[in-house]
Amino acid sequence: MSTLFWAYRVLAMIVGVLLGFCALVVFPARHFAASGTGLQRFGEQWSILWVAHGWVFILYVAVSFLLWRQTRWSLPFALLVLVSGLIPLVIFYVERVVTRRIRAEHPELAPVR
Repeated sequence: MSTLFWAYRVLAMIVGVLLGFCALVVFPARHFAASGTGLQRFGEQWSILWVAHGWVFILYVAVSFLLWRQTRWSLPFALLVLVSGLIPLVIFYVERVVTRRIRAEHPELAPVR
């Protein structure tokens, strides 16, 4: 398996989990829970994960760009791959689409186990 393809899949999962947790749990807890409650403090304590998502997303963009150059995807598809890391839960679907597409078009990059 190509190191680049493996890195893409791992980073996509990490970005997806971080973004999903931050957007669906941390953000509502921090901003919509009553001030001073345990839930609101939980949201504030875990807000650091937004920073972690940002750094991992930068790596995801770099790896996706390198994969794009190697596979010669169309520009709209490449942009979809990049933007999917900014919309909660969409990245999980896009990762599956990318995996299927690479296995179909570039089997040398992602041999089937």
